[in-house]
Amino acid sequence: MQGSWHIRRPRPGEWRAVSRLVLRSKAFWGYSERFMAHFAPGMRVPPRTLARADCLVAARGRRLLGYGVRRGGRLDDLFVAPEAMGRGIGRTLLDRLRRHARAAGHAMLVLDADPFAVGFYRRQGARIVGWTPSPWPGDPSRRLPRMRLPVRRTVPCRGGYSAASASCG
Repeated sequence: MQGSWHIRRPRPGEWRAVSRLVLRSKAFWGYSERFMAHFAPGMRVPPRTLARADCLVAARGRRLLGYGVRRGGRLDDLFVAPEAMGRGIGRTLLDRLRRHARAAGHAMLVLDADPFAVGFYRRQGARIVGWTPSPWPGDPSRRLPRMRLPVRRTVPCRGGYSAASASCG
């Protein structure tokens, strides 16, 4: 357990709470009501997603603080409740999902990052490798950064990145 929260599998019936967490996390970054209304239907987390083996939540008691899911070599979702940001929840969820991916034989995870999350993923060792169209009525040319993240955790070092177990000499 990390502090007063822990990582666990989601419980049946938590899909509404997970969906609310996802929407609150996205809205935190100042997206307009129009933007949120446009993307909200696609951000609902269906119960079948919570049943996946690679779906995890961070919780303090019954309160959900974070959510992440991986499908094969793809990180589909990683969200942290606004009031829980900066506490290591996203990093811990991501590290656990990386471990699962590595155990399944994947060397990398691919993800389409929210522009506000690029810095977080870069600090975890991800690199932008392209762009994914994500149009909406307010911006038909909108694109999201496509990123690749090594499943072996890396840490920033002078001149690049190194495996977490290696020193940065």
